Amino acid sequence: MPTICEIFREFLHLGTTAFGGLAMIEPIRSRVVLQKKWLSQGEFLDGLALCQMLPGATVVQLATYVGQRLQGVRGAVAAAGAFILPAFVLMLALSFLYFQYGNLPWVQAISKGLGAAVIALLVQTFWQLSKAIRRHWLDPAIAFLALLALGANVNYLLVFLAAALVRLFVGLKLDPLDKNPGEIAPGPRTLPGSILTQAFISLVCLATLVTMFFHLDRVLGQMSLIFLKIGSISFGGGYVMIPILQWEVVDRLQWLTLRQFLDGILLSYITPGPLLILAAFVGFWLKGLPGALVSTISVFLPPTLMIILLIPFYQRIKEAKWMRQVIQGILAALVGFLVLVLFQMGRAAIIDMKTLGIMLASATALIALKINLLWVIAAAAACSLLLF
Repeated sequence: MPTICEIFREFLHLGTTAFGGLAMIEPIRSRVVLQKKWLSQGEFLDGLALCQMLPGATVVQLATYVGQRLQGVRGAVAAAGAFILPAFVLMLALSFLYFQYGNLPWVQAISKGLGAAVIALLVQTFWQLSKAIRRHWLDPAIAFLALLALGANVNYLLVFLAAALVRLFVGLKLDPLDKNPGEIAPGPRTLPGSILTQAFISLVCLATLVTMFFHLDRVLGQMSLIFLKIGSISFGGGYVMIPILQWEVVDRLQWLTLRQFLDGILLSYITPGPLLILAAFVGFWLKGLPGALVSTISVFLPPTLMIILLIPFYQRIKEAKWMRQVIQGILAALVGFLVLVLFQMGRAAIIDMKTLGIMLASATALIALKINLLWVIAAAAACSLLLF
């Protein structure tokens, strides 16, 4: 059994090389299952399936799962923290440089082209997420209705709740998502008192944390609350965080301009680790290092707690039809939200034929040619210097 230090060291190395998002699943499997033999193949695949059902960044969730299986809560914290640390440190450095030198003419020129490339990245995200809602007509209908509601300024939490309820009560009859259910694996049919107690304690701790941040600084408290909320509902990974965060920090609170938000998305793409590290960019702009720490901890804390609490009940969760319906409804609403954000961001980033050309070329490279993201960003930056 590995020590806490060994777990930390291993996931620090994995986090340093974690470019490519979900592409990091295989390196983690290779290291944990094949080389170190810390988990069996079956244990790893069970953990991966659980992580994909819960909100948050899948690769960070997977690190949490491995750490929890090896050394309990301490192992989970060590693995997740080590995996996120390289991305956090690099994002701090990039954020400092951006806010210090972002007004230089050549930086502004690059920013124009890279803003168009970010729109292409969001188009790719929409294309990938939309695949999950093409199987049944109910999901595109939910996405369209969510788009209309969000466009009419209905609170997104109410929209997500309505989408989940529609998918739950209508979907169970029209589209059960499991035409040939197998036998339900053995496992506890109800949540015992211990897990309910742990869940209650976790909620109390989160409430205490937010209250403490509000006492220290009102903005820190607001940040903590927003990112705890986002971390709790970001089913589908960090991509779905983008429209929610834009609504919160750009539209509602006006902490960032839309241009700054686009640039923050770009910086999060070129760092290793999960896209959710965008939280550090927002926090750094508002409150420096304390803000970056608060926002990063807040966005990763809810899914980490969920993994720790729900591992013993994976088999029952895996077979829960209602859970799959709720997640499917939220994903459908998120696709509608993403369409609205694409329209809003597109108007800000696509300002002339040059930026339109960069966006179309980047989207073609990412979706049709499947060129590596870093090469696309480098090409967009080079074109920006030449064109602007």
